Amino acid sequence: MRVTERLAEIAAIAQHRAGYSPEEDAAHALAAGWMRAAGLETHVDEAGNLHGRRGTPRVWAGSHLDSVPTAGRFDGALGVVSAIEAAERLPDAPLGVVAFRAEETGPMGSRRLDELPPAFVELHIEQGPVLERLGAPVGIVTGVAGQARGSAVFEGRADHAGTTPMEARADALVDAARFVLHVRECARDGAVATVGVVELEPSAVNVVPARVTVSVDARAPKAEQLDALVEAIGFDVSWRLEPVEFAGAPLEALREAAPGAPELISGAGHDAMVLAAAGVPTAMVFVRSLNGGVSHHPDELSSDEDIAVGTRVLTDALARLVV
Repeated sequence: MRVTERLAEIAAIAQHRAGYSPEEDAAHALAAGWMRAAGLETHVDEAGNLHGRRGTPRVWAGSHLDSVPTAGRFDGALGVVSAIEAAERLPDAPLGVVAFRAEETGPMGSRRLDELPPAFVELHIEQGPVLERLGAPVGIVTGVAGQARGSAVFEGRADHAGTTPMEARADALVDAARFVLHVRECARDGAVATVGVVELEPSAVNVVPARVTVSVDARAPKAEQLDALVEAIGFDVSWRLEPVEFAGAPLEALREAAPGAPELISGAGHDAMVLAAAGVPTAMVFVRSLNGGVSHHPDELSSDEDIAVGTRVLTDALARLVV
């Protein structure tokens, strides 16, 4: 299948294609050639985003080609390649295809577009296990969860690990450990929360920890739910991204193209989120991720059959939107 063959070509450039790196440049050059072969006129905007368009586009589709150091071959690239394939299948349709720059470190490219599209649809691998558990090849994304990140600090006292009685210790890590369990207990009803980094001082094998700083990543589908989660956990927020809801013609077109497909919220951020927040009617379709939904990992996997279904759904939705 042409989509999977092209994914293999992109993966062969490098597993890690950092934003604005030579490897990302090479992936964009490949995609530009495929766009032109599909009858699209290409140009690159000031942010480095690659555009392919036919006529005056009524709808755009696409994603990103950069990747994390431990990437698989589907995250981002599948959305670009499937959009180009849709353009090939709709040879007379006035549509645009875009490959954004540096999604994994921002997103950067989609925040710096030289123009906003009239509508946008993004196909993406799910990056989670929901569709696999449901036995569904595709799902319709109705929004992106909001995120709040920050940290909590616990103070204790540094003491000798061998000579200080247990009852006399002020062990900051013990308090931090209780907090980690508390974070987990606070995440309910579709919300998630994670402690991913723990920094100890003085961080020596034979010293009771005197100070511990833990990171917190909290996510929820609704703003009020995110507010409640942050308050329940109790940490200092240093960065926040509001939830985004998808709506309008793109969402309805996907529902018509995939009747009965399950609907879900994305817990990960995407370029589509940036455009929706800017007021662009936006929607996403997820393709089922196998191997338990693992992503940002070489074991990331979607089947050829599911990719074919996702590409068909994307093409059908775009056809409805350009009428």
